[in-house]
Amino acid sequence: MKSNGLFGITSKLTTPPRALQPVWRWLACLLVLVTLVASAANATAGAVGTGGKRGLDTMTVNLYVGGPIDKIMTLDPTDPNYFRNLVAAVTEVYYSILASQPAVRVQGVADQIAARLPDIVAVEEASLLRNQSPGDIVVGGTTPATTVIYDYLQLLVDALAARGAHYQVVAVSQEIDVEMPMHNLQTGTFDDVRLTDREAILVRTDLPPGQLSVANPQSGNFSRVLQIPGTGISVLRGWCSVDVFIRGQNFRYICTHLEEETVPVLQVLQVQELLKGPAATKLPVVICGDFNTDPLHRDGSVAYDTMIDGGFEDAWAAANPAAFAGGLTWGHDPYLSDPGTAFDRRIDFVFLRGAGFVPVQVKVIDLSLGRAQPPFWASDHAAVTANLLIERAPFVKR
Repeated sequence: MKSNGLFGITSKLTTPPRALQPVWRWLACLLVLVTLVASAANATAGAVGTGGKRGLDTMTVNLYVGGPIDKIMTLDPTDPNYFRNLVAAVTEVYYSILASQPAVRVQGVADQIAARLPDIVAVEEASLLRNQSPGDIVVGGTTPATTVIYDYLQLLVDALAARGAHYQVVAVSQEIDVEMPMHNLQTGTFDDVRLTDREAILVRTDLPPGQLSVANPQSGNFSRVLQIPGTGISVLRGWCSVDVFIRGQNFRYICTHLEEETVPVLQVLQVQELLKGPAATKLPVVICGDFNTDPLHRDGSVAYDTMIDGGFEDAWAAANPAAFAGGLTWGHDPYLSDPGTAFDRRIDFVFLRGAGFVPVQVKVIDLSLGRAQPPFWASDHAAVTANLLIERAPFVKR
């Protein structure tokens, strides 16, 4: 006798008797239905978590302009040779940016985003590089340069679309926008080069209806900013935000970029503006970005503490409690050409405040391009990805 394993029924036949065939067909259909329901349930559980919780995947990434901008910022305007030094420094930085191959680097970032498909992406240093040839040969220019050399944000959106990753820019903040003279080594002319820094928020557009929607896009600049003595240049920094509804929860999502650690007091003032500005809401808040502050104060900055004192949780620390000093995100050399230069600080964060978010997995992704020649990385920063469970919470008005 051979058992077919179903309800203990046994038979000598591989095909059931004709009288039982209708029953067998019914049982077979039932099994197929049960399998399909179970598969759908498993797929749903994988997408939204378990126990009535839902998931949010987010990433923050600094695209990095690609050159040592500090060489311009640290020039002495009182030096009698300042203008000549300025033209030389701007020329060096401009050609360093070109040598960093921004289009290639952005493709590498797009690879990492497309491989993970986070729901929301915070993007810092989404630069817009433009020139005018010949130029006005004055700091600031008299006619704004408009010829686009590289639009990092558009490059990223196009690269994602080419990979079948559907994202839309939903908020942008414009920060420092400065135009300076340089020497065009190809034509021998003096040109103007214009750099506009931006932060942006991208969201997926291919999720099922009702899973993800955004509203109320906002942006702003900090009132406390770095002034370059003797130049009239203000290094604008700021933020952009959207209110998000995703898988049963609503919250505010903010992308920001603070000033560098060389001015720690200014950093704290900028964080205080964040807390009193876009983060001053009854909604839960997620703030992602380049904070230029290290939690272990290895660079003398303390703005991280200001965020924690403001009621925010560091998602990396929550998900990796045994590795608080790890997760380093910054430190590649400015030319992206020295493979021996390692990260030495953690300055890129996902901060959380308010009911509903449980950090499950937070990872640092070193954006290696896998090349034999420079640039070796897509950025001098690592990207940070965070998977957050969203507990069911009542709708809260902002």
